[in-house]
Amino acid sequence: MNFRSLPVAMAGALMAWVAVAWAAPPRSAAPSLPHHPASLEQAVKQVQHQTHGHILAADTVSRGRTQVYRIKVLKPDGKVQVMQLNSKPRPQGHPTESDQGGH
Repeated sequence: MNFRSLPVAMAGALMAWVAVAWAAPPRSAAPSLPHHPASLEQAVKQVQHQTHGHILAADTVSRGRTQVYRIKVLKPDGKVQVMQLNSKPRPQGHPTESDQGGH
């Protein structure tokens, strides 16, 4: 193999590697869970599934128009972690109870 054919061989190897990587199915570490849980209960289950830990506390905190689920979990390694998950986004155009006034 001479010096001029080396770039062609490397380009061919790179193209073969890209084709194999592109054809491989995506790796997923866990089954799909709701990214934005609709309830505190769903958020607790999601955190428990992800961490395999013991839930110490869970509450809902309002941040403007968004609800945030704050969950404190004791992980199997003995560390306490506080996780925050945004609630499911509200559909646009639907008033909340506080937007409706006292009528």
